[in-house]
Amino acid sequence: MIRASSVNTALEIIGDRWTLAILHQALLGIHGFEIFQRELKIPRSTLSSRLSHLVKFNILSRTSSPDPDQRYDYRLTATGIDLFDTALLALAWQKRWVGIPYQAALIHRNSDHVIDPVMICEHCQDPVKAHDVSFHPGPGASRVERSRKRRRRSSSAAPQSDILPISEELLDLLGDRWTPQVVALGFFGIRRFDDMQETLGLASNILTDRLKRAVKMKLFTQHVYQTRPARKEYRLTEKGLDLYPMLVALTQWVDRWWPTPGGPPLLLKHTPCGNQLRGIVICETCQVPVKPGDSRLTDSAA
Repeated sequence: MIRASSVNTALEIIGDRWTLAILHQALLGIHGFEIFQRELKIPRSTLSSRLSHLVKFNILSRTSSPDPDQRYDYRLTATGIDLFDTALLALAWQKRWVGIPYQAALIHRNSDHVIDPVMICEHCQDPVKAHDVSFHPGPGASRVERSRKRRRRSSSAAPQSDILPISEELLDLLGDRWTPQVVALGFFGIRRFDDMQETLGLASNILTDRLKRAVKMKLFTQHVYQTRPARKEYRLTEKGLDLYPMLVALTQWVDRWWPTPGGPPLLLKHTPCGNQLRGIVICETCQVPVKPGDSRLTDSAA
């Protein structure tokens, strides 16, 4: 049994490299099976499986296509469109901390400035920072059975960053069921191996692997807290802390569309204003919320 977690629910649904690649293309307006296959160079059986998965969770809808070259169209539902905030924050984090040679940029329609997304508190309008948020169990707090579903690890058939404006690091981070959950523990002050293992119910070898991955990505630094025997704890770096708004957006997405019986398992309080946190994503330049229909894609970053 593990603690109920909205992040865990989100990653059960979209924590897969191919799924993320398909969602990225869908958010750019692609909706035909053949176009997905051509753009992503994805095996047809894999594409069919992932599209069916997204339809099952009502993130995409499937309808007959008016295009004779396409059998079906797969279009984002309201649930899928609601991932826009998470996607914006993920790409903004990538731009700050990873960088890739090519990155398309979103600009506001009827405007010439690039969207620079930031999450703010709906109540006080201050930017949301991890150190400004406290937490306590919500009405849906409980312990649930951990899913035993086996997920295939990345392989040579997995999407590569050279065909997407998504870095290998971002794919490794979000395209895995466990890495984001391990990183998220740092926001709750859970830093030691045994405590992490108890919270997530992970096998030792899996947790060890994900911690190594997070350290290599410079999301955690290791600090010795005991010498005999040697014991280390894992503390978030600035790069790791900067993931917080994206994880809040992902949590809010799950709580809206797959609410836990009784209410959210976790409640967040924005300590500067004392209100329950509800983060909204705005363009830092013009200070208005960012919506999919209000933006357009450029060929290159500004």
